[in-house]
Amino acid sequence: MRALLICVVSAFGSVSLIGCGGSSFHGTVGGGGGTGPQPDKNQPVVSGLSPATVVAAGPSFTLAVTGKNFAQGDTVEWNDFPLISTFVSSTQMAAKVPNILLYETGTAAIIVQTPIPYSLNFGSVLTITAPPPPGTAGFTMSSVNVQANDMVWDPASQQLYVSVAATDSAHPNTITAIDPITSQFGASASAGSGADRLAASSDSSWLYAGIDPNGEVRRFALPGLASDIAIPLGADDLGRPNHAVDLETAPGSPNTIAVSQAANLSEAGQVVIYDGSTPRAANVSNLGGIPHPLGSLAWNSNGTNLYAAFNAYAMDTVAVLNVDQTGVQVAQTENLNSSSSVVTLGNIHRSSLTGYLYGDNGQVVDPIGGKVVNQLPINALTQGFVTGDVIALDDSLGMVWVLGEPSGGQSYAIEAFDIRTNALVGSINIGNIVGTPQKLIRWGSNGLAFFTAPLAGQQGGSVYIISGAFVTTPSVQVVLP
Repeated sequence: MRALLICVVSAFGSVSLIGCGGSSFHGTVGGGGGTGPQPDKNQPVVSGLSPATVVAAGPSFTLAVTGKNFAQGDTVEWNDFPLISTFVSSTQMAAKVPNILLYETGTAAIIVQTPIPYSLNFGSVLTITAPPPPGTAGFTMSSVNVQANDMVWDPASQQLYVSVAATDSAHPNTITAIDPITSQFGASASAGSGADRLAASSDSSWLYAGIDPNGEVRRFALPGLASDIAIPLGADDLGRPNHAVDLETAPGSPNTIAVSQAANLSEAGQVVIYDGSTPRAANVSNLGGIPHPLGSLAWNSNGTNLYAAFNAYAMDTVAVLNVDQTGVQVAQTENLNSSSSVVTLGNIHRSSLTGYLYGDNGQVVDPIGGKVVNQLPINALTQGFVTGDVIALDDSLGMVWVLGEPSGGQSYAIEAFDIRTNALVGSINIGNIVGTPQKLIRWGSNGLAFFTAPLAGQQGGSVYIISGAFVTTPSVQVVLP
């Protein structure tokens, strides 16, 4: 017999009373002068579901059920259908929901049933909604009128931090926070003659900023941006100050940072590990005799290796650098262009989920094997990105997003890929972008953000903030050609 849903409010919160008595009513359970039925002393009562809403025709998922009086041997039921269930504690159960149950919109009655069934159960209701129409909805976008040199996300303060260009009209030569929810400016600190590259420590305690004209990296305390130590980067043989080409804080070591530094992008630079303001003795310089600094660095998960790419011209060499207490040494270098013509990797991004590096050009690289193992099918439905792309990845979501300009211009597109299969799973078109995108990052639970540099004849760039279901569930979106 199909369950009847009877909504009641109790000391347990809002729950649904589910039974087969052929009647329904509203009342108060477990207290006051309510007239409704009450659960037995040790009867399971469901008070919450996560998620509480899902999309019809969506994928299978695990449902977290909260309440009280749960025990080993209990089963979570979906409209009287028993699910594969796991007892977690007396207040929590988990259940696997197959996608065959998501065939239509509506509601599902969720209860926890004991081995000897109760005829009347106290459960909750899960809502099944229709997916958004293909190519629509799924995201919102706002912009902040600020000219950024770089941008990072701090999960502890829930703020974006940007190094603001000297040409910005409102916050020149500062590091300034932006609330991505409200698009309002927050804490701001002077960066002297101007900050460029930024890096945040893994524990959200420090923000590092390359102050290029001063030849130093300066450290600021998060979230308020109080100025801390300065890390001098020295100078080249001609006395020109080195600047930070790239900064990457060591995983799990907030006071340790790797700096790729050079006085000129057309000359060889060096990679140095700093503990506070103290450099470790061993460093890597003039890699392979190539007259360019290593433009992009990425740590492995435990901080024992750095991966590096030149990110310049048609350079496609990837280096593996060993890191220990003495400093950094070259372990191996590989030319990815040994068998075929390969465009520049661009910035590299490491996934701890796959162990691979992902270049801005969509190439997937095995750094230890020293070879390209795959290519993200960028532009599968957008006819080919013709400008330089930028990417972001998130291992917790298992996703890679690529931002680029489809051939023909007019607007930009963000394509989303499954990081495990490299399959294109969704895309959105975005318009009204001024300038050229420079960097794409993840923020919050369902956000992406990027900033642009001005093109010739245009005003300064902006920071663009995107949020919505597309970021977390791009499969409900379909590219409109």
